[in-house]
Amino acid sequence: MNQTGKVVAVCTSAAGGIPRYQVDAVQLTQQGVSGDKHRYLEHETNERAVSLFDAELYERLVIGGQPPPPGSVGENVTVRGLGLAELSVGTEIALGDAVVRLTRGWAPCYAQHPETGEKRPNDEKLAGWFAMVVQAGRVAPEDAATVRRNS
Repeated sequence: MNQTGKVVAVCTSAAGGIPRYQVDAVQLTQQGVSGDKHRYLEHETNERAVSLFDAELYERLVIGGQPPPPGSVGENVTVRGLGLAELSVGTEIALGDAVVRLTRGWAPCYAQHPETGEKRPNDEKLAGWFAMVVQAGRVAPEDAATVRRNS
């Protein structure tokens, strides 16, 4: 049985870095997220083309008394209901029309609120994933996020 959650937000930044800003939809390609500056292009690998983070972890990253919005740790795709921490390298996840494969764990250094600029260090080392794009496609909030294969 496939584990299914949902896409909460998709985020980009023309400048790169943290934070990223919520958009209506993104196109995932082998090179990454359309409209997003890829900080890792210098590594000449697509293994870090997309970053994912659990929406549930934002409850633990409070800034100014409230959880910050998706994109505050610099992720491209925020998901709910998948339990990313329980997945492993090689796991494939269908996101909307696209499919990604988890390649490396990722613990952002800090969260930055996109509206106030206030920062909070990620002292707990809350982690997400970097992923490569296996199948290009469109991803938008409310799309299904389904674990297709857990290696």
